[in-house]
Amino acid sequence: MTARTAWLLGPSYFYHRRLIEESKSWSAAEISQYQEARLQRLLDRYGSQTTSKVDYQNNLRDYTRWDLPLLTHMVRTGGTSGQILRFKADTFARRQKERAYIFDVWSQVGFAPYDLRVRYAGDLHREMFRYNRFENVWHVSPGATVDGELDSLRRWLRTLPPFFLHVYPSSLFTFVDLVGEKLFRSLPVRGVLAASEMFPAGEQLRFEQEFGIKIAHWYGHSEYAILAYCCRECRGFHFYPTYGHVEFLPSDIDECRRVLASSFNRIGTQFVRYETGDLAVDAAADCSRDNFLRASAILGRSQETFIDISGRRRSLFGYAFGDLDHDAFYDHIRDIQFVQDQAGSLRLRIVASPTGNRELIERTFEQHIPLAKLDFEYVSAIERSPSGKRRYFVDLLHADQETPR
Repeated sequence: MTARTAWLLGPSYFYHRRLIEESKSWSAAEISQYQEARLQRLLDRYGSQTTSKVDYQNNLRDYTRWDLPLLTHMVRTGGTSGQILRFKADTFARRQKERAYIFDVWSQVGFAPYDLRVRYAGDLHREMFRYNRFENVWHVSPGATVDGELDSLRRWLRTLPPFFLHVYPSSLFTFVDLVGEKLFRSLPVRGVLAASEMFPAGEQLRFEQEFGIKIAHWYGHSEYAILAYCCRECRGFHFYPTYGHVEFLPSDIDECRRVLASSFNRIGTQFVRYETGDLAVDAAADCSRDNFLRASAILGRSQETFIDISGRRRSLFGYAFGDLDHDAFYDHIRDIQFVQDQAGSLRLRIVASPTGNRELIERTFEQHIPLAKLDFEYVSAIERSPSGKRRYFVDLLHADQETPR
């Protein structure tokens, strides 16, 4: 690491790097001791009741510390849950802390601070490429990758030195399709950095096997309260104990628990027993990697649960993916999307592999999802959004969902 790189990373980065490395060897008791002391300070200050977005929207000042000019600044969540939340963040330390943890996640695939990245996410309007010199990252606009400009994209990619590809999980194969599989295999992609969506069933393992490129995957959210890395050994999510405090509480959805987050940030808005709106599926087995709190999957409250024939809301992961994600079943499926437009029924839109056995596909899903009536639709492709993302579950029982074409 050069002196310039160390200066850019900042003192908080190195403080949290030390904490991360130390925590990986902590026992469960040491993790609990570290976390409980910090959580108790928050509870003494704000109380032990659970909180939601509304609490911070209505009482932001009450949950914010050291809110002084230059020391904090206003940030906002993306509003993907339908509610935009504005809150105060530490101007100086937050970004350094974030880099320490995210770079640790990315290090699983060989990333080092400020290695070159190509990011295929977000909307950059009409620009095809934009370079951020400070981050050493090229942004490729999904909205600009129209047919008439794909040749320019392919020529440009051929000029790049080795890089890491930064994508949404649901847009990874979209990028491969855009540039062409033959060209993609020839590119010097050192690893894939996949932001915090859930991978469609079997897709992470299938990509790594097909292309020989490792993927670093993680779970986080815009409030900067908790963060977990996807373990390459158990394929579950391990929550960093020095980043924030996580609680799993009962939910009204079978086999899922609510995810509550408490942030350890000293400056800015402090989230306390905050309802993230996400659901965790309990870890099925032990993992030798560390003693961090774990979940086998993280689900969005509405995006990844369905209503069965009895009217009960259930985890789609547990029924449609689960153990199927670890054997050869998904070799029969190239892409899949679940659609619910009526309680008690699911429509499965399937892009079958060239050698896929449709009878086996339908029989297997009917055995694994007996609590809903299944309709099967075989299609040539699953449509993507303008940002290049593909939802693997479309809940048309909610008005804000789009009808797939």
